[in-house]
Amino acid sequence: MEEEKDYLNQVAKEHFGIPYLFPYQRLAISNILDCAADPVENNPAQIVILPTGAGKSLCFMLPALITQGITLIIFPLLSLMADQKRRLDSAGIPSLILRGGLTKEEREQAFYHIRKGEVKIVIANPEILLAPGVLEKVKQGNIFHVVIDEAHTVSQWGDTFRNAYLELGQIVAELKPKVTTAFTATASKEILDRFAEIIFGGIQPNIIRADPDRPNIRYDAHPYLSKDAALLKAVQEAEKPLIVFCSSREGTEITARRLKKHLQDTEVWFYHAGLTREEKKKIEDKFFVSADGVLVATCAYGMGVDKSNIRTVIHADLPSSAEAYLQESGRGGRDRKQAYAVALVPFVPEPAATPETPDSQRKMELYHIFTAPECRRKALLHILEHENQLCTGCDVCDRKLKTPEGLTEILDLVRRNSRHITAQKVSSILKGNLSPENIQKGLYRSKSWGLLSHWDEKEIQEAIHMLTQGNYIKITYNKKLCINVEKRVALQDIM
Repeated sequence: MEEEKDYLNQVAKEHFGIPYLFPYQRLAISNILDCAADPVENNPAQIVILPTGAGKSLCFMLPALITQGITLIIFPLLSLMADQKRRLDSAGIPSLILRGGLTKEEREQAFYHIRKGEVKIVIANPEILLAPGVLEKVKQGNIFHVVIDEAHTVSQWGDTFRNAYLELGQIVAELKPKVTTAFTATASKEILDRFAEIIFGGIQPNIIRADPDRPNIRYDAHPYLSKDAALLKAVQEAEKPLIVFCSSREGTEITARRLKKHLQDTEVWFYHAGLTREEKKKIEDKFFVSADGVLVATCAYGMGVDKSNIRTVIHADLPSSAEAYLQESGRGGRDRKQAYAVALVPFVPEPAATPETPDSQRKMELYHIFTAPECRRKALLHILEHENQLCTGCDVCDRKLKTPEGLTEILDLVRRNSRHITAQKVSSILKGNLSPENIQKGLYRSKSWGLLSHWDEKEIQEAIHMLTQGNYIKITYNKKLCINVEKRVALQDIM
C-alpha cells in the first residue's frame, strides 16, 4: 500500500505539479484503480462530492494517465469542455472533444482516434452521445471509465430543458465501463437519490464526501431597497477579479452595460448561453487573465472553469437552491486565499408569483438563509446535511449586518414630514434635484437634501415603492406619505 501511495504522489507531482494527494482524492482514485483491476469484486458506481476548488479533476485525470483504456468525461457546457481540454493539453494527456458542430471529417477523425486508442480522454456532452450512431462508434474504443462532471445538473436541468441528462443511465448501460463516477460540489439527499435512480439504475454507489465547507470564503448578505444601487456599491467596494451572477441573459447584458458606464476604469464583460462559441471563448480568455475585471454572467459560466484568483462572487439574483448557491459562490477563492460571497436580497420579500413547488420552496429556503439572523455558513451547510461548528467568516457571526442603503434617509425624511410630502418630492429632495420649484421653496435647505445624490431618482422611487409594499410607509388618501405606526417598533433601531 505504501508503494502505491508513493507512486500516485509521484505521478501527481510529475504531471500536474501537485506535491501530494488529499485523502478524499486518494480514496476516489483508489476506487477507480480497483475497478480497473477487478470490476467484478468492486462497486462500479461512485459519487464524489468535493467542494469547488478541491481538486476533483485530478481524481479522474490521474487514473486516466496510468490505466489501460479511455476515460469518457461528460460535461454540461461547451466552455467547461474547452477549459478541460486546455488543462489536459498542458498536462500532456492526449484527448479530444466530441461535440455538435464538428464537420464530417472531424467527427470521423475523432472516431478513428477512439477506435485506435490514441487518446486517453474523450470529452463530450450527453446530447452528442445520444446522436444517431455516435455511441456505436464510441463503443469501438475501450471505454473503461465514464465520468459525469457537475452531476448536480442531472437533477437541476434533466427535468426541464436538458432531457438528455435523463438518458445518462442508458449511455452508461450501453458503454458498459468498468467504473462510473459522478462528481459534484454539493448534493443533498434528494439529489443523491436522483443520481442513483438516473445514472446508476438503482445501484447504491460508493459515496466519497469531503467537507463541503470553504473556510476561505466569507458569506455576507446585502439587503437592498434598490437592486441597481446596491449592486453598483457592492461592485465598487469589492475586491476583484469579480463575478456577478444574474438569472437571465437579458439581465447580464443590462447589468454589464450599467456597470461599464459607472466603472470606466474597469473592464466589464457579460456572458451567457446565447453568445456564439467564438464570443464565449473570447470573453473566457480575457477574463481568465484579468487581474481586476468584472464578469456579469448566468450560470452558463464557471462550472469547473479554473480561474483560481476570483476574489468576489456577487449574486444579483439568488439561484434556485442552496446547492446552486454554494456551487456558484465556490467560483471564488479557488487559490485558497480569502474570497467573498455576497448575496443581494430585497429588504421586503417579493410576493410569491408561483404556486408552492419544491423548486420555489428551495429558493425561499435560500432567501431565509440570507435574511435570518443566523450563521450563513452553518445554515448553508445544514442543507447539505453537514453540521459545522466553526464559522470562519459571515456577517452574522462577525456582527456586521448591513442596513439597506437609503432606508434611514427615506424613513427619516418621511417621519419629519409625515402626511405632508409625496413620494415624488421625497425622491427629488434626496436626489438633490435643483429644479426651479425646489429652489423657490427652499427645499435645498432640508437636512436630507442630496443624501442619495449618487442614486437615480427612479432608484429612490423604487426604494419608496418597496417600503410601501412592505407596509413600512403608508400612502394617505391625498398621496402623502407617513410611517406605519404598527411598524414603528421594528424601525426604532434604524430611526
